[in-house]
Amino acid sequence: MRQPICKWFFLLAPLAICVSLGLHQDSLGAEEDTTPGAPRLLPKDTLAYIRIDNVDDMRTDMAASSMGRMMNDPKLKPFVSEVYTTLSGLFEQFGAQIGLSLEELLAIPTGQVAAAAMPANLSERDEELVEDEADSDSPEAIRRRIERKREQQNAIAGIFILEAGKNLDNMMSLVDRLEEQMILGGYVRRTSKVKGTTIVKLLPPRQGRPEVEYFTKDDTLIFGIGHDTAAKSLEQWTGTSEEDSLADRADFTSLMSRCIGAEETRPQLTFFFDPYRFVERLVNRGGAAALVWPLVENLGVSKIRGIGGSTFQGGEVFEDIAHMHILLDPPRDGMFGVLRPETGDTTPPNWVPDDVSGYLTLNWDFEQTYENLDKLIATFQGADPMKRFVEEPVKQAVGLSIKEDILDNLTGRFVTASWMEPPVRLNSQTRLFGLELKDGLNAKGVIAKIRDKRPNDIEVETIGGVVVYGPKNERQRNLPENFRQPKPGVIILGKWIIFSDSRKLLTRVTQANADSMPRLVNVPEYDLVSSELGGKLDGETPFMVSFMRGADSIRQVYDLAKSPDTLRFMRSSAENNPFLARMLGLLETNELPDFKEFEKYFAPTGSFAYDETGGMHFGWFTLKADD
Repeated sequence: MRQPICKWFFLLAPLAICVSLGLHQDSLGAEEDTTPGAPRLLPKDTLAYIRIDNVDDMRTDMAASSMGRMMNDPKLKPFVSEVYTTLSGLFEQFGAQIGLSLEELLAIPTGQVAAAAMPANLSERDEELVEDEADSDSPEAIRRRIERKREQQNAIAGIFILEAGKNLDNMMSLVDRLEEQMILGGYVRRTSKVKGTTIVKLLPPRQGRPEVEYFTKDDTLIFGIGHDTAAKSLEQWTGTSEEDSLADRADFTSLMSRCIGAEETRPQLTFFFDPYRFVERLVNRGGAAALVWPLVENLGVSKIRGIGGSTFQGGEVFEDIAHMHILLDPPRDGMFGVLRPETGDTTPPNWVPDDVSGYLTLNWDFEQTYENLDKLIATFQGADPMKRFVEEPVKQAVGLSIKEDILDNLTGRFVTASWMEPPVRLNSQTRLFGLELKDGLNAKGVIAKIRDKRPNDIEVETIGGVVVYGPKNERQRNLPENFRQPKPGVIILGKWIIFSDSRKLLTRVTQANADSMPRLVNVPEYDLVSSELGGKLDGETPFMVSFMRGADSIRQVYDLAKSPDTLRFMRSSAENNPFLARMLGLLETNELPDFKEFEKYFAPTGSFAYDETGGMHFGWFTLKADD
């Protein structure tokens, strides 16, 4: 009987990550740190890694967060408890299989939790062959040859690290059940001891299936897929390894210094990803992608040295803070030549209404991006691809020159905003896109050219004295009942050309521009986010800034949950869906509190991005709600 190992491994890894969110569990406090940080236990050439620093601390922080306070609010707690009871009931069948209740499962992790992928180690037989090839070489030369061979085999291994403290027995009961199933599937159990620690190896019944091994030390489980994956981690732990760890890797430390060193506190979560080497290994294992990979490499994809990130509990001012850094080797050419951010004004234009759900502005060298995109595509399609595939067809269809009529008239500033169009629907969210122009009259002339060329395709109407251009005789989309029917339109306001799929939103834009309704730029929440943004830029000038009201998306879910249409849909689908049936019963027997009881726990979010010679940095933060 064959049991898929990956199924069990990927059950354990997400499980440990997810249970850290178990807010109903009492935090026992972090036990004394005895396990080295995951980067000290992982190989230098790790491909991907994610780590929670301390689950108990995260539970404590989350209990004190706005979400935690909301879930413990006396007015909301009965509803939250009912939801938790529903989830516990749905978990019973799975819990019976693993021998643990939901509460026991959520309580397992107490300290560090990490998962990683890395190049698989050579088997013992392959290492012997490498050594036999050069008996006269020094041990160091043989070690380097083994590392090269390891890199060339393209297999990927995995490792999972979990500090369980006094809950280790519950964790091991899961591992024991996995081991039983694997032995039934033909695996053979072997054990060995290294410095007093027992390593359990599960050897596959045939070639092509991975070895599995694990050990426990200081109330920590290390579980590996692949030959010697856990064993080498133990060598790093005991200080007997001759190999460098991930913590010794320059790319990793450079990324983490930008993401961890950005704040004064320890990060709750960190991650690292080496996309080039990860994808390279997948491609080299075979398949059609291997045929085009050399072309992709010639475009400079190897310039990506890594992506890293971190999240923090924010303290008194911020609910949470996150950083992400992309490390790129200069110069910015090849496929990265299209990345041309610029610095510029990020203040919301006067036409952005005050009640938008989100706002984002970006400064970009569109003309240089277009030119470099032409060079990039020419690698595959021959000379002047943009001229052949874009410029000439557009010229023939509407009589426009992409460069002269469009690109030359752009300042490089882009704005997008979202708004919830009432009444509430699944597709209530509308969006607008705006490009700043050097000459608004020139843009009107361009639209006039299009209308002359295609007189039957564009209709014109006026909103608040502003001309709106839209498709003529557009058919209504075949959308479900009670869905919003999009109605696209384009307007020119001064030096801005603005597109939206909602005429109601365009109407509000014209009203804000005329100062007949409030503007986002004057909203205190935006001003607060903007003022806090300066402290997170580390002296850099951003090319992107955004603002978002978190409560708006929650409001949509809340309104939909109370909608009669939603309840009708749930009733019609609940018969064949136990989860929907339980949630329907929950909504029918428990009246949702007034939305104000939810809204007070959500504060605005801001984000930013700035460019550097060696990469790009992104940041997000949410202000602490004043409940």
